[in-house]
Amino acid sequence: MERVMLVTVKLGSTLRAKAPWLEGGEGRLELGGPGPLHVRDVMAALGIAPEEVNLIYRNHVLVTPGAGVAAEDRISLFPPNFIHFSQFYLARRED
Repeated sequence: MERVMLVTVKLGSTLRAKAPWLEGGEGRLELGGPGPLHVRDVMAALGIAPEEVNLIYRNHVLVTPGAGVAAEDRISLFPPNFIHFSQFYLARRED
């Protein structure tokens, strides 16, 4: 069964150039596809390769590209040139 949902996306630093239609690097994205959707599907919809991303937050929690995505989630993506303390101290959740 195909799912369609809206998520909020925030792109940091140089990733903003990947989606110039997102004002200030932030906006809503409609996702669709069969089965469960994941952060990697958000990245693919934006044309962002995994190696272009260093930090991923889903609803302000550090996650991996394999983390699931639900309707109304907030997905924040930051490139390797963005350093944040959380990448050193917090575990990245898969779920």
